[in-house]
Amino acid sequence: MIGIAFGVLLVAWLPQLLPFSILVLLIIALGLCFLPVCGRFLSVTKRKQIAGLIFGFVYASGWGYLNLSQRMPMGLPAQELSVIGTVSGLPEHRPGLVRFRFEVEHYSPLLPGVDLKHLQLSWYTPQSEIIPGQQWQLMVRLKPPRGLMNPGGSDYETRLFADRVNARGYLLSARLLYGPQESGRQRVEYLRYSIGKWLGELSLGDRAEATIRALLLGDKQGLDDELWQILRQTGTVHLVVISGLHIAIACLLGYWLGGTVQWLAGRFIPGQSDIRAYRIVPALLLALGYALLAGFSIPTQRALVMALAMLLPALLNRHMGIWPRYQLALVIVLLIQPLSFYQPGFWLSFAAVGVLLLSASASAGKTFFKTIIATQWSVFLGLFPLLLLWLGQVALIAPLVNIVAIPLLTFILIPGVILGLLLCLTDPVSGVGLLNGLSDSFWLLLQLCAPADGEGVLFSRPSLLPVLLGALAVVLLNLPRWTGFSVFSLFILTALLVPPKEVIVRGDFRATVADVGQGLAVLVETSNKVLLFDAGAAYRGHSIARFTLLPMLERRNISRLDRLIISHKDNDHAGGYSDLVAAVAVTETDSGSPVIRRSVSAGRCVAGDSWEWDGVRFSYIHPAGLKPTTENNRSCVLLVQSGNCSMLIPGDIESSIESQILREHPELNVNWLVAAHHGSRFSSQTDWLSQLNPEWVLFSSGFDNPYGHPAAVVIERLRGLQLNWLNTADKGALILKSAADRCLTETYRDQKKRYWSAG
Repeated sequence: MIGIAFGVLLVAWLPQLLPFSILVLLIIALGLCFLPVCGRFLSVTKRKQIAGLIFGFVYASGWGYLNLSQRMPMGLPAQELSVIGTVSGLPEHRPGLVRFRFEVEHYSPLLPGVDLKHLQLSWYTPQSEIIPGQQWQLMVRLKPPRGLMNPGGSDYETRLFADRVNARGYLLSARLLYGPQESGRQRVEYLRYSIGKWLGELSLGDRAEATIRALLLGDKQGLDDELWQILRQTGTVHLVVISGLHIAIACLLGYWLGGTVQWLAGRFIPGQSDIRAYRIVPALLLALGYALLAGFSIPTQRALVMALAMLLPALLNRHMGIWPRYQLALVIVLLIQPLSFYQPGFWLSFAAVGVLLLSASASAGKTFFKTIIATQWSVFLGLFPLLLLWLGQVALIAPLVNIVAIPLLTFILIPGVILGLLLCLTDPVSGVGLLNGLSDSFWLLLQLCAPADGEGVLFSRPSLLPVLLGALAVVLLNLPRWTGFSVFSLFILTALLVPPKEVIVRGDFRATVADVGQGLAVLVETSNKVLLFDAGAAYRGHSIARFTLLPMLERRNISRLDRLIISHKDNDHAGGYSDLVAAVAVTETDSGSPVIRRSVSAGRCVAGDSWEWDGVRFSYIHPAGLKPTTENNRSCVLLVQSGNCSMLIPGDIESSIESQILREHPELNVNWLVAAHHGSRFSSQTDWLSQLNPEWVLFSSGFDNPYGHPAAVVIERLRGLQLNWLNTADKGALILKSAADRCLTETYRDQKKRYWSAG
């Protein structure tokens, strides 16, 4: 079984799938493993391992080829298509739009070689209600399921591919063909929708409704930022996100109900002695029903598979050790979702179960109370390395809170919610009162346990090696005490508390042109100082900075910006300012826009001003004494120079300002030039490019953006001058490293290239 898992994981690391001819040869090799002649050279155990590895590799490759055949090509520009299909899953409501999953039955015009099946669609200012099971004929504008690629940022592209989203887009027009279909899975989805609508009609408080939706339907839309903050600070996110805990509770309830039925049957019907069937079947049925009601998401499927792997062998009277069952669950989860490897929940759930199994064997003979304490401590330490790796933070109070919160959730909150919902059917007032009281008490308890912001929460982003050492320490901690490894392993865990920092030599700098879509953000780091030039755009209340810049700063353990430059007031440069300063301390802010300077008390980018950080020189070189001009031409222009490398960031200036800069700095040339105005045809003139003569011209633009950036005429100029260029839309974040002997240019997509990713 482990061979199958390794085969699946190996494919998940490939930058490109192997050709069909190689897969055919592997299938032949798989068949040979079962021939008697192989027994002369390989033992049965080795043949099984090799066969498992080949099977896992071929299976995951086939899964990848199937999904690629259904996905819109990643380099294709947006297309307008007519699609007929069915709404699937609960719609996601946001201010001014509704987002939903759409299963395609037919579309036109056809895209060559593409069989679109699963779409993620948004309907702005919707004119009708979206209900699971409805069949619609839609005119949509679709684009490939691309994501932004930055160090530390979430890999949205991988998540979309794992969820089998073939394309994303929005509605241009819609015509309802049929109402909700009540067949197959759509019947379950419609039931979930109906329950959600019924909950909305009750007089529940906002927190109570959000909590019940999360616990019952796996719908987390109603949980606001304040509630998520409480959960993170107390380490109790798993209490409201449907996970193994909830499936385990469902199994426990079903097991207890089955045991009750078996006891009654034994009292009144002679010969009823098959205890396992009486208990296990209701446990699995209740877990399956709950998983379906919660949307049968990937985490729910994973928890259900674990329950099946643990309980089915006993039901089928098959003897299987606990660790083989664990391996079986691991393999089944990877076969259901071969890219589970990239999901934090995969690692956290299997790590939690593995630590529980280790802890159970080490806790034999202890009292009940000591066992509970030891179990919570083991799980906390077991998840400690992974939480830092994936989330960058750990709530230190989590073990104490969970000792109280998990029993309360299991024996009070969930049974109380079930009782309250049943009571709402006959006496809505009493039922709503019970539900509101339970919810308020639950959140009040967590709020009382939550420390003040930033206190009691450990923030760190360890590298992979300390995490692997931490995992080893967890295993050693659960060995018998006589081995003497327990104290030693605690010292190993301290390696996780030292945040890694890539050393930047004095006199050098590292610059990252972030992939923020149609916008600009450039992070410049010296050995001890950090500067950010612009902050990307904001859309519908959320900024790009929240999903790109802040995770990048967190990944690099940067909590303070020594200088923030907002070149001018346009949204695609200044939109992320509010989210940025709310999360990161800023020592000094400059801007070329009077509007920005008045609104945020920023200083002015004064032409000729310069300063030196750690042997790196920073200078403002835009022309002095600008007359009334456009907002673009007010942009700060920043020159960064080390002993060997230089970079120019001109904001959105146009050709007239470029010409003035050339007149004032006739000897200026650079290694890296961030293209002005994202490559607009009104900038990057031939004289500008020719005199600066950069080794690389860097475009920060969105894929298939409506402005046509970078303009075709600019690309022609670069070709004519034989200059190299890179675009964040194609290559993700661009990482520039100044060194004594060379100026190194790297692209983040090339570093993280997988067979499904763009670029």
